[in-house]
Amino acid sequence: MCDVGCDAVSYRIIKGEDLREQNYAGIHTVGRGSSRPPVLLALDYNPGGNPDAPVFACLVGKGITFDTGGYSLKQSAFMDSMKADMGGAATATGALALAAARGLDKRVKLYLCCADNMVSGNAFKLGDIIRYRNGKTVEVMNTDAEGRLVLADGLIDASEQQPELIIDCATLTGAAKTALGNDYHALFSFDDALAQDLLSSAQEEHEPFWRLPLAEFHRSQLPSNFAELNNIAGAAYSAGASTAAAFLSHFVTRYQQGWLHIDCSATYRKGAVDQWSAGATGLGVRAVANLLLSKAK
Repeated sequence: MCDVGCDAVSYRIIKGEDLREQNYAGIHTVGRGSSRPPVLLALDYNPGGNPDAPVFACLVGKGITFDTGGYSLKQSAFMDSMKADMGGAATATGALALAAARGLDKRVKLYLCCADNMVSGNAFKLGDIIRYRNGKTVEVMNTDAEGRLVLADGLIDASEQQPELIIDCATLTGAAKTALGNDYHALFSFDDALAQDLLSSAQEEHEPFWRLPLAEFHRSQLPSNFAELNNIAGAAYSAGASTAAAFLSHFVTRYQQGWLHIDCSATYRKGAVDQWSAGATGLGVRAVANLLLSKAK
C-alpha cells in the first residue's frame, strides 16, 4: 500500500489477548490455539486527509494463515494448500492497492481478520459458544468452519462505519468450489443491482465470477440448541456456500443493500493448467478495484 499511497494510509493492529479484551471474540477464539497470536489489522485509506471524511467503502478479508481444520481436522489432501487460506485477505488488500494506484479518491477502510486455526490444548472446541460485540451468540459445531467466525468481527466493525459499500472476500467454503470448480469466484448478495455491477466490473477485467443463490430463508438454516446461530447449517440444509453467506449476513447491519460476499474459489491452484501455473492466481483483485472506482464516481 505504501507504494501507491503511504501518506494516505494509517493503521491499527489489535492482537492476542487485546482482541479478547476489546471483544473481538471470533478472531481471538479461532486463533488462541496457535503459538502465534491472532491479529486484526485495520487499515484506513483516506486520500483527502480529513479525519471526519465519511467512509465510502469497507473491505473485509479472511486471513487464516494456516488452517488445519482445528479439532474438525482436515485430511492431508485438503490441508496441504491451507497456507493459501488467507486468499481473501490478499484479494481485498490487492484490490484496495490497485484502486488507489488507479486514482481512487474516496475513503476506504480495510479489515484483515488473521489467525492460524490449529490443534492444541488451548484451541477452541465443538460446543463452544462465542458471544460477539453485536450481541449475537454462535455455537461452534465445526471448527473447520472458522473463516466465518473471524469475518464476523470484521463485518461488525465495517457496519459501524455506515459505508455505502461493504465487500468481504474469503476462501470460505468447499461448497462454492464444488459448484463452480477452480475457475470462478462465487458471488453472493441480497442487492441485485450491486451484484450486477460487480459482474459487469469482472467482465470488463476478464475475471470470471458467478452469482450463487442467497435468500432470506437461508438465514434461518443455522439452528442451534444453545445459541442464536450455529456456525454450520443444519443437516437438512445442504446449500453450504449459501448458508455460509447467510451466516455472515447476521453481522452486517444493512445486509439487504450495499453488501457483497465473495467466496474465493479461484485464488489458488494446487496444480498447473493451461491458463495458470500452480499457486496463487490473484483473480478478483482487478474486478473489485474496478467496482470501487466505478462506484466512487
